Amino acid sequence: MSRLSVNTVKSVKSTLNKLDSHSAYVQIAVGGGTGFIVGYVFFKVSKVLAICIGSAILTVEVAVETGLIKIDWTKVTDQQHEPPIVRQMAVSPFTPMDYAIDVDKAKQIILSSARLSIAILGGFLLGFGFS
Repeated sequence: MSRLSVNTVKSVKSTLNKLDSHSAYVQIAVGGGTGFIVGYVFFKVSKVLAICIGSAILTVEVAVETGLIKIDWTKVTDQQHEPPIVRQMAVSPFTPMDYAIDVDKAKQIILSSARLSIAILGGFLLGFGFS
């Protein structure tokens, strides 16, 4: 993980810690802006993902019908009964605490402030609608 992303995470942590002390208008603005960005990005990503998956499904179906691909369904069903392959995780020089946002702290702040929760929801729906 780069130094820039570690600094970004530290910045987000400090912002979360200070958010409770700000006025209601700041909390609404932060919540609405955050929700708007998340909703907009979520819709765009889900739209692109749906297009990619749909295209892949249709392409495979056309390829099967034309005979370009032949699927051996007995082999597929036999592989379902085999034990799964266990893989080792790669070792990273960074510990999870170097770049982890305190999810419990963020959850506590969001749940303790109905104003912030409603603003995030409203912003999310606006972002979803505008995309």
